[in-house]
Amino acid sequence: MTASTSLILFAALAIISLLAVSWVDGREKRRKALSKKLKGLRQHISSTEELILEVDQMVESRAIAKLINDEIIEMILAMKNVNPEAGYLEASHQTAISRAEALNDESIAVALDRLKDSDAQIARSKKTLEEAAGILRRQQVSGKLSFEEMNAFLSELSWGHLMVEVITLVGQGHKAQRRQDVLSSHAFYKKAQQLLMHSAHPDKRRHRFIKELSEMLANKRLTISEDIMPETHLNPETTRQGSSPAPQNPREQAASTDTAGSDLEVIPGKTEHRSSRV
Repeated sequence: MTASTSLILFAALAIISLLAVSWVDGREKRRKALSKKLKGLRQHISSTEELILEVDQMVESRAIAKLINDEIIEMILAMKNVNPEAGYLEASHQTAISRAEALNDESIAVALDRLKDSDAQIARSKKTLEEAAGILRRQQVSGKLSFEEMNAFLSELSWGHLMVEVITLVGQGHKAQRRQDVLSSHAFYKKAQQLLMHSAHPDKRRHRFIKELSEMLANKRLTISEDIMPETHLNPETTRQGSSPAPQNPREQAASTDTAGSDLEVIPGKTEHRSSRV
């Protein structure tokens, strides 16, 4: 074998080796990119599942939660096409199907829970509703929803966006009322009423809510009608006397506190009007 032939052979082997290394390296990069993409989708599915649970407690209709769950099922099927050997995807798929069946079961009552314990929880719930609105807008753009359907669902989300703060304020007022702290309770009821009055939401219940809060401020009723506010576990006791208890004498109330604001159990954060648009 001549020197030139050996040189050509070695060069050819070197090129083949480089091509093999490049192919292996490219395959590894593709595998890592796919793994990263699937991990991101898994995290997105997990956060979307949490979003469904929150939305289901914030709006009366389950149609929105169903639509979001359908999107999860589509994501899982897309992941199964890319990586059919991933066993966890089948489990996730079955979980999403079971959730869809539960959301379609009309015998399971919707359990609204819009009473929050802090401004942080209120902000988180509002953010969740805004994320749900974003999903619906994307579905409308992709042709899965008509413009009219999207607007109807956005109105429901907007109502929940308003209610989470209003109902929390009413709940804080109920807590103060149960302590017979009339000044504090009326301050919370008034704040809730102002939020409703500043809102332009077309839901007819908004005007009823304002009216019933006025009656509460006038000591003509103790609670809000359950069809407006089904979260009744903080309602003041009404069974002992059979009627609204007589309000505490304002002078006695003032004597027990230095100022109306000193005992006020204000939720942390700003108290001015906040938009209910989502």
